[in-house]
Amino acid sequence: MDRVTIYTDGSCHGNPGPGGYAAILLHKDNTKEVHGSDWYTTNNRMELKAVIEGLRLLTRPSEVTIITDSQYVAKTINRGNLRAYVNTPGRKNADLWEQILRLSTWHKVTAKWVRGHAGNKYNQKCDTIANREASQLEKEKGLRIKIFTDLLTDMSTPAETLAKKHKCPLGMVEKYYAQFFEKYNGGTANEQ
Repeated sequence: MDRVTIYTDGSCHGNPGPGGYAAILLHKDNTKEVHGSDWYTTNNRMELKAVIEGLRLLTRPSEVTIITDSQYVAKTINRGNLRAYVNTPGRKNADLWEQILRLSTWHKVTAKWVRGHAGNKYNQKCDTIANREASQLEKEKGLRIKIFTDLLTDMSTPAETLAKKHKCPLGMVEKYYAQFFEKYNGGTANEQ
């Protein structure tokens, strides 16, 4: 079995609020990274999402060590009977733990807790990426609110005008433009 190390971290601005996660997989001389975000989540959910996405990077059965600064993740993975934990009624984040259980089937997975912000190179890198992901969503959320407010004032405002006004990429405005009209105008823009 290959030996693989996966560093993970999750971040949430608000808890609940916009969140981000990152995982870095190390195997021999190879490094793979994965990261992402969620609009409304918790810190623990982002910690778990980092583990899930890290495990998804695996292509064959491996002996995996998850390095995390989350005691919640480390203790739960190392408890011995993850299936019993997942199947306990009322368990928080059971949907994500179920994914971890399913992804772990072909692997031997253990976790090691490390203190966050203590100089561990890959933990720090995961932390930086996860926070960047959450911060980006916060910025987008503010922009989305401004665009929705403008469209509520005048639905005929072209996307190009809003992109110039808010000094942002047209593609981003078009995404929010489509969301607005889907939500407030029956799925189509006003035809004039």
